[in-house]
Parts: sequence; C-alpha cells; structure tokens
Amino acid sequence: MAAVSQVSTWSPNPGRGMDFMAQVSKAKAIHERMGATVNVAQTLSGGTAMSVIYMATFESGATYGAFLDAAGTDAEWQEFWLGALSDPTATMISTAIYTAVEV
Repeated sequence: MAAVSQVSTWSPNPGRGMDFMAQVSKAKAIHERMGATVNVAQTLSGGTAMSVIYMATFESGATYGAFLDAAGTDAEWQEFWLGALSDPTATMISTAIYTAVEV
C-alpha cells in the first residue's frame, strides 16, 4: 500500500507567527492522536519564503479515509478548528494530497 500525505502551506499573518506555531503544535498533537504522522517545516528558499509546511502522512488511502471520517466527529478537533477559524493566525497558500510512488 502506498502512503498518502495531505500537505498544506501556510503564511503566518503579520505579527501572529508565534500564535500560529502554537496552533500548529496543538493541531499536530490532535492529528497524531487520530493516526497521522505529522511533519512541520519552514520554507527557506523557493516557494513562498518563510511559509510553514504542514504534512500529515498516512500508511494508505484507507487509513487516510478513516482519518477524514474521524475528523468530522472528533470533538477535540472540531473545537480546535472552530477556534482557529474565529481568530485566523495564518493564511493558507495551498493544499494538496500526494501518494507515494515506489521506485
């Protein structure tokens, strides 16, 4: 089975970088509890400089699907996401879903 990754690129809003990273830390803990492996990186060159990459990886499409199903009913995630939407600390630049290619 090929791994699946959901990757979002974010640009912290002016003066909100530390607030955004605190939210990223909370989201990471919730998503890992829900079965994702999460990696966070910052763009140093290319793309949008200083943007934050948030990558949640799953062992297969089936585990990614189970994660999506759970996200819709997970009380902790719903509370977090509603709070993040009510006081945005960053702007999403892009989002994509990737599947691993075995070579």
